[in-house]
Amino acid sequence: MNSNTRLTGAALAASLALAFFLLGSNVPSLKTPFLLLCGLSMGLGGALFFFMKSPPMAPPAQERGEKTASVSGPEDERDMFIPGRNFEEMLERLGSNESMLNLILNSMGEGVLLLNQADRIVLMNPMGDRILGTDERETLGRHYLEVVRNPVLAELLAMSKRENLSSGEIDFMVGREEKTFAVSAAAIRVEGGHLLGQIVVFSDITPFKRLMRMRTDFVANVSHELKTPLTAILGYVETLLSGAMDDRKNRGLFLQKISDQAQRLNALITDVLELGRIESGMYINFLETVDLADVAQQAVELLKAKLEAKGIVLKQEIPDGAKVTAHREGLFHVLENLLDNAVKYSPKDSEIRLGVKAREDGKMEIQVHDRGIGIPKDAQPRVFERFFRVDVSRSREAGGTGLGLSIVKHLVEKMNGEVFLSSEEGKGSTFTVVLDKAA
Repeated sequence: MNSNTRLTGAALAASLALAFFLLGSNVPSLKTPFLLLCGLSMGLGGALFFFMKSPPMAPPAQERGEKTASVSGPEDERDMFIPGRNFEEMLERLGSNESMLNLILNSMGEGVLLLNQADRIVLMNPMGDRILGTDERETLGRHYLEVVRNPVLAELLAMSKRENLSSGEIDFMVGREEKTFAVSAAAIRVEGGHLLGQIVVFSDITPFKRLMRMRTDFVANVSHELKTPLTAILGYVETLLSGAMDDRKNRGLFLQKISDQAQRLNALITDVLELGRIESGMYINFLETVDLADVAQQAVELLKAKLEAKGIVLKQEIPDGAKVTAHREGLFHVLENLLDNAVKYSPKDSEIRLGVKAREDGKMEIQVHDRGIGIPKDAQPRVFERFFRVDVSRSREAGGTGLGLSIVKHLVEKMNGEVFLSSEEGKGSTFTVVLDKAA
C-alpha cells in the first residue's frame, strides 16, 4: 500500500463510524449506546488496519532538505534538464530515433552522403542532393561513381578505408556556378575492425576561397603597381647621377618625371591605406544627416583647377535642403572620386552634370554624368574591382591608381547604400549613388 491507500482507508473508516452514529440516533434509546460503541470500535479498528499496512508518508520536501521549484520556474517538468530522461522524451515526441536522424540531416547546411561497404549510396540529405545536382530517390542503391565521377572524391574514399579519415577540396558545378567544397570522408567500423561503410560530408567554402583569392590578387597587384613608379624613379635618378646633372636641357625634364612618379606612388599608397581603413570598419563608425549641396560644393572646389585646365563645365543641380543619412567625410570622398574620374576621362571643353533625385521609397539618387569615352559593356561589371582598368595605358597616363571606384563602392556600402553604372561607348557614363534620405 502507498500513502494514497492509507488516506483512502482512513476516510472509509471515518465514514463507517459516522454511519453507525446516524443509525444509533434513530433507534430506541436502549440500543443507542450499543450501536455507537460498535461504530466507534469498527472505525478505529479500520483506521488502525490501514495505517499499519501502509508505509509511512514522506516528509515535506523542505524537511528532507530538498530544493523546491520556484514559483517563477518552468510549469512543465519537461522543460527542466534531467540527465538521460530529456533525450528519451525528445525521441518520444519525435516518434523514434529515425525521426531525430532525419530532422538533423534535413536541417544541416552541409551535404551528407552515406555509403555501405560496397560503396553504394544508402543515404543522402537534401543539401547533398543540391550540391551533387541529383535526387536521392534516383541515387539510392547506386555506386557513388555512377553519381559523382570525381577522381579526387574517389581518392579520398580510398584513403579513408586505409586510414579511417581523409579530407580535401573538390570543385563542383552547382547550377551555373562553380563552387569549392571541403570534403571529409570517414570509415565506419564495427567491432573487430570490420568496415561497415563510409560517411562523406561536403562543406561549402566558396566565399572563403574567393576572399583568399582576392587577397592574393590584391597583394600581387599592389606589388606590381608599387614597382612601376619606383623603377621609373630609380631609372631617372641613375641617369642624373651618371652625368645628366650637367645636361641643362634635359635635367629639368628628368626631375619632372621623378616628381610625377613620386606623386603617383604617394597617391597609390594613400588609396591602399584608405581602402584598408574602410574595410576594417575604422573609417566609418557612425552615420549622420548630411547636407548634399554643402559636401558637393567642397568636392567641386577641390577639383576646380583640373576643371579649368580642360575647359570642362560642371553643372551642379542639387537643390538646397537636400539631405541624406551618410558619413560626411565618406560622402565627400565618394563625390571627389566620381567627379575626378569624370574629369580624367572627359574630353576638353565638355560638360559634367552632378544632380540629385528623390525616390518614392525614401531614397536619394546622386548622379554624376559625363560625356566621355564611355565603358564597354563587357568591362562594366568589373569597374568596381581593385586595380581594374579598362585602358591600362590611358588610366596610368591620366594618373589613376585603379582603386578610386573600389573605394567608392566600399564607402557607399558602409553607408548602407548602393552604387550603379550606366555607360555607352562614345556617349559617356553615369554613376548613380543611392543613399537613405534624411528625415
